[in-house]
Amino acid sequence: MEPVRLAVAGLGWIGRKHAQLIVEHDGCLLVGLCDADDHHAAVAREFGVPFHANIEQLLEDEAVEGVVIATPNRVHGMMAEACARHSVHALIEKPIAETLDEARRVVHVCDQGGIRVLVGHHRRHSPFIREARSIVDSGTLGQLVGVSMLWALAKPDDYFDQDWRCQRPGGGPTLINLIHELDSLRFLCGEIRQVYAVASSAVRKLEVEDSLSITLSFENGTLGSILASDATPSPWSYEATTGENPHYFRADENSYHFLGTAGSLSFPRMEVWRYPDELAGWQHPLENLRHHVEEADPLQNQLEHFCRVVRHQEEPLVDARDGLRSLAAAVAVLDSAERGVPVEVPQS
Repeated sequence: MEPVRLAVAGLGWIGRKHAQLIVEHDGCLLVGLCDADDHHAAVAREFGVPFHANIEQLLEDEAVEGVVIATPNRVHGMMAEACARHSVHALIEKPIAETLDEARRVVHVCDQGGIRVLVGHHRRHSPFIREARSIVDSGTLGQLVGVSMLWALAKPDDYFDQDWRCQRPGGGPTLINLIHELDSLRFLCGEIRQVYAVASSAVRKLEVEDSLSITLSFENGTLGSILASDATPSPWSYEATTGENPHYFRADENSYHFLGTAGSLSFPRMEVWRYPDELAGWQHPLENLRHHVEEADPLQNQLEHFCRVVRHQEEPLVDARDGLRSLAAAVAVLDSAERGVPVEVPQS
C-alpha cells in the first residue's frame, strides 16, 4: 500500500514534532510544510520538502491526503475550512478552535466538505489512559463515585514571552493544559454536566489565571475535583507522572485517583485497591494489584490512527464534535470562574 501523503501547517514546536514523526514512519510520507513565518522555510529544507507561506498554496501545489493543523488556535477554523474546500482530511491540534462559535463552524464546514477530522487530544492514545479506561469499563471499581486530579507544575518565566499565552481568549492553563484533563475525564468517566470553578492570578498577576480549583458533576452522578496551578514546583502532574513527554522531569507519583463502590485506582501507577473477599469496611485490610502498562508515545499512536482514519480504515477516536464538547467544558470552567456560579456544560 502506498504511504499516506501528509503535510503539516504550523511549524512551532509541536508542528516540527509532527513532521519528525511523519518522516520516521514507514506508513506515511511528508509532502509539504507551511507557515506564515518564512523563517520556518529552514525547517522545510531540513526535511527536504517544499515550503509554502499559506495553506491554500500548499493544498493547491501538493497532492495531500491529510494535513496536521498545528497553527495558533485562533486560525484553526480558517485552516479547517481550507482543508474542507480541498477535500483533505485534517488532524487539528487541541483545542479544536479558540471559541465555541468557531468550533461549531469547524464542525459544520467539515461536515459539508465531507472530510474526516481527528482532534489532537493525544492522551486518548496513551497506553496509560487506555488501561485506565479498560479498568473502569471492566467494573473492577464498581460504580464510579468520584475522581480527584492534581495538576501542578512550575512554568519557566520565558514561557510567557509569547504574549498570546498571557491573554484571553486563548491563553492560560485552562485552555492550554487543563483541556487535556477535561478531555481525559470525559473519556474515562462520561460527559461532564456542570462545573464550578474558582481561579486566581495572585502569583503572576496576569490577565489569565495561574491557579484553579474546579468541582465537576458528571451526567452519570460521578463527582470530580481538579486542583491546578502552573506556578508551583511539584511532581504531581500528568506530564511528570507518566513520563510521556521527555521535556518534563519524571516522578514515580500519582496525579489522578478514581474512586468506586468496589475499589479505587491510582493513576498512572495503576494500582487497584480492593477488599480481598466479601468482608468490607474500614476495619478490614485492603489489597492492591498493580496493572502493567507497556509504554508508547501517544503522539506516534495518534499519527498511526490518523493514517487509518484518512484511508477510512477506522473512525476518528476524537472527532470534531467530540473536540467541541471538550472545548465546551474548558470554556464553562472559565465562565464559572469569572461569574462565581456553577455553569452547565453545553453538549453541542
